Amino acid sequence: MDNKVKISERVLLETYAFLDKQKYVELIAQEEDLIFIADGSWLKDAAVIDVISSRQGSWDVSLVFANYKNPLQLIVRNIARYFGEQKAKAAAFYLKKEAAMDRRGTLTVSIKDLNLCSN
Repeated sequence: MDNKVKISERVLLETYAFLDKQKYVELIAQEEDLIFIADGSWLKDAAVIDVISSRQGSWDVSLVFANYKNPLQLIVRNIARYFGEQKAKAAAFYLKKEAAMDRRGTLTVSIKDLNLCSN
């Protein structure tokens, strides 16, 4: 049985052309770009988003901390794994509530905050 993936030459050339263009468009990350992770002072103004994902018969609970002033500043933390979906949902609810600094839960992040252009 042959499990090799076959890509047409046209697709391969287009992929190479795209990657070649990206090296001129993208910038190399600088050390100051990741200072927000070590600083952590922005976490007091962070929106907390809970994520439940199923994986091999269990459910992983992760929390995403996103700066509501700059939504591209985010940290994802894997918190726990549960073997029941209801337990995972309950744990995610309480973990999110506990991790949020704003007890009212008013800090939110939406896709509009990213100012993405669809052109």
